[in-house]
Amino acid sequence: MSATPTVYADESNSTGENLLDPAQPVFCAAVIHIDDHVARQVVDEVKAQLPQGHGEPKYTSLSKTDKGRSALLTAFESMADATILAYVADKQFMVTTKMVDLLVEQLAYETGYNMYADGAAVALANLLHAGGRLMGDADAYDHMLYTFVGAARRRSRASADDLFAAISAYQITTHPEFSDVSEILGYTRAQADDIIATIASGELLDALDSAVPCLVPLCHEMGQILGDFALVHDESKTISRHADTLLALHELPDPARPGHLMPRLAITSITFSDSSTVPQLQIADWVAGATRQWATNLVTKLPDPFAEKLKTVVEPWLHGGIWPDLSCVENPRRLG
Repeated sequence: MSATPTVYADESNSTGENLLDPAQPVFCAAVIHIDDHVARQVVDEVKAQLPQGHGEPKYTSLSKTDKGRSALLTAFESMADATILAYVADKQFMVTTKMVDLLVEQLAYETGYNMYADGAAVALANLLHAGGRLMGDADAYDHMLYTFVGAARRRSRASADDLFAAISAYQITTHPEFSDVSEILGYTRAQADDIIATIASGELLDALDSAVPCLVPLCHEMGQILGDFALVHDESKTISRHADTLLALHELPDPARPGHLMPRLAITSITFSDSSTVPQLQIADWVAGATRQWATNLVTKLPDPFAEKLKTVVEPWLHGGIWPDLSCVENPRRLG
């Protein structure tokens, strides 16, 4: 009987629930399955190209020098036989999706309408994200997002009153043709009171954190490729808090399919280690960092020659993301 394969995971630009840090607009989770010997060889070859005393070859430091960038590209070229997947999140878009998930979808659910089943939740989030700053006052829209993030964190820095003052202030600036889209937020006061109280009580943890929503689809896909596997994750407080939930995901109701349970993740165990001692985690750090840098360039559109070089490397790894896509508005049912 063959041994259970091991998959290694890491993240890049995790800011927890602080999704609106302008310096870190994109989050990435990455998973990798690679032969132990190959992983050690790849990491050793990268270290050999670095100056003596460089320290741990983390992506952040490697990507800042010509030698480091060259070493990364060489390493990526040498991993053709590895199974690598990455998942990205545009953090500002994720705030909008969370406003829809936690407020509007709850309101719809209470009236008997499942916005997940036909893709309406994703479509509304895309409409708000694409039109919010264009069809109303941009500063008022940004303030609404910041206030929502403040209100939806456990150590809340904003109240429901603050949130709905911000929603109202934005609503009065919107163009008439967009008001039907934005005004729905104003009807969700009861849902906001409930969710803010639930978060404050500790019953709902990490409501805005990107880590779990990005890791779950990667583990589903790895399960399709490998079957059951053991997961080793770089040290992560968020994943550690939710490890038991991930292992028992199939026991939870599926919000998109009333009456059904969530599909099982093919994870047999979750343990944590450090990239300084585990070469596979070091490589997962590089993969997550490279994918994040490339995706960040899509958001900021700032000149970044290395991000452009990473495009052909990164694109085969991408398994999706929490990313704006206006085609979801035109054809939401394709997500169902």
